[in-house]
Formats: sequence, structure tokens, C-alpha cells
Amino acid sequence: MSSTGAAHLAFLAVLEQAGDLAKPVCTFRMGRCGDDFVQRRWLRLAHAYLTRQMVSFLDGEIEVDVEIDEDAGVYRYRSPQWRSRILTRPLAEIVLHDFCVDAWLHDLAEWIGLEKADEKAQARIPQHLWHLGDFRVGKTTEPAPVFIARRLASASVEAMSSVLADPAWGRRGIVLMRERPRLPLPGVHEVRALSEFIGPQEGGGQFDSAAFARVLRSLATPSPVSEPEQFWDGHLLKLPHFDGVKSLADERAKIINEMWGSDGSPPPIKKWVEANEIANTGYSSFADAFDWDGLTWKDFFSRESHGKYRLRRNP
Repeated sequence: MSSTGAAHLAFLAVLEQAGDLAKPVCTFRMGRCGDDFVQRRWLRLAHAYLTRQMVSFLDGEIEVDVEIDEDAGVYRYRSPQWRSRILTRPLAEIVLHDFCVDAWLHDLAEWIGLEKADEKAQARIPQHLWHLGDFRVGKTTEPAPVFIARRLASASVEAMSSVLADPAWGRRGIVLMRERPRLPLPGVHEVRALSEFIGPQEGGGQFDSAAFARVLRSLATPSPVSEPEQFWDGHLLKLPHFDGVKSLADERAKIINEMWGSDGSPPPIKKWVEANEIANTGYSSFADAFDWDGLTWKDFFSRESHGKYRLRRNP
């Protein structure tokens, strides 16, 4: 089975090439991806077969009638070049499957990390545009809508305007597509290729939520209440003196979790060994952990006394 990121990209490419999503498709022409999609429940056996198949003929292809033999697990057809010859091929080549777009949308929303990913995505333009869910940047009061789209060139311009330019959306969001369109879409939402958010991890299995959050922050209308001056949300840290949110790797996040303390009270003062006792990271000091990406430990902590430090947040 391919990585999750690669599988989502491949399935979106198949949807882009497909005409009517209500019609069954032949997985054989999807190569190894077809079996992967079946395992992921994005395709469902239609219990039907192609009755005509494209086969090689001279320098091209020609369509021929086929005879199904389920008991033998094969199909047969008369050779277009030597009419007296009957050729036999595996039945798996012409078996048909139905698209299970809802199952794919659910998995995609969960992979991205959208709020209410367990709920069914809403088809805003049938077969073309879905509201996948909402993505909250840090602790912003208004989550951003996230859409997924296919073959928008075939969709009604009026329908796109009605959905994407609807003032009911609380803030600007992102429309994900296989690739960015040549012409802008109606409305104010940002259009991005899904491939832009495949994480750097080997195999491309992770969604790059940090990059996604950076795009959404750039779309937010400046507001004194849009984002608190400080917060700690799993891997996202905002301190009062930061220009923006910092996305922390797991080991650094464990340290911040130990040093944050309780909201409404001053953060605790601790030695490194105390902070690292529960976190149990591979770092040897605050400097070792937080001298990273152009920052130093002083951007995160203040030295309160010899060997003791406090996170630079307000009570």
C-alpha cells in the first residue's frame, strides 16, 4: 500500500480524469493504484465487467467484444489481426468498481486534521466541489473553511460564484485541487494544489499542517481578537513577544508542556533536569533544544537564578 499522501494525490488525479463519478470504472487502467484504492475503501466492487475492451492492434488500439467466463476467471476475445485465434486474459483486467467518494473525503479530512472530520463532507457543487471541513489555526476564534475540487472547468460559473463568493463564510479559506487553475476562481478563497502540503517525511505520508497553517494565517484579516497574544496548543506555541505562531517538533513540545504551567498563574521556575525528567527528551539543556532555526533559548525562556528558568509567557 502506498503512503497516505501519495494515495490521496493519486485518487484526486483519477477523479480529475473521470467523467461521471456515478459510472463504474475499471481498476486495471489505474495500475497498482487500483488495488490500493480498493483496500482503502475508495472503490467498491460493482459486480460487473466491461463488455467491450480496447486491445492492441497494429500501431494503436481497437475495441473488441469480450466473452466473460467467471468460473475460469478469464475473459476471451477474437484477435482483430488473426480472426481465427481466440485470446484469453485475466478477468481482473475488466472488473468494474464504483467510486466511494464519501469514504475518500472522510479519510482526507481526517488526514488533514480538520474539525468534525467524522462528519460527512458537504457537496456544494455535485461532482465538482465539496466543503471538506474547517481548519483552526492555533486558537483563532473563527476556523477557516477547506474545500476540495475536481474538474471545475466543467462546473457552472454561476454555481461556483454562489458557493465560493458566499459572504456566509466567516473568513477566507483554501480550495484544494490537483493543480492550480490558470484563471482565478470567484470569491476570496486561496486556491492551492494538494501536493503543496505533502510533508517532508520520507514517503510523503504526513500532511504538512504547519505549511497549511502559514497559508491560512496569511489570509486572515488582522483583528485584535483573531488570535490571543499567547497560547499553547499541542505543537503550536505563541508567546507575547512572538510575531507569529511557532510549530514545534515533538521533543521541544514536551519541554514546553512541562514549562507552561497553568493559565492565569505565573509559569513555573524549573531547572533543566526537572523539565526534562518527565519529558525525557534527547536534549541535554534548554540551549541544546531551542537554539534552532535562527532562534535561541532566550527567545523562549528567561533565566531567573543560577540554573533555573521560566517560560517567557504572561500569567
